[in-house]
Amino acid sequence: MAMNCLECNAQLSVPQDAINGEVVSCKECGAPYMVVVDNTGTLSVQPLEVEEDWGE
Repeated sequence: MAMNCLECNAQLSVPQDAINGEVVSCKECGAPYMVVVDNTGTLSVQPLEVEEDWGE
């Protein structure tokens, strides 16, 4: 399955056997995405919010 990265518009490659909650990243810019599988088995991705940890 192929989709476009929301950050750099490069093509994301999502494996057909990806599972719900799996994290994939853009090979061009590294932006992380979470795989979402709905109840019909359709795959989509959502941008993954990454919180910065400054060692506190």
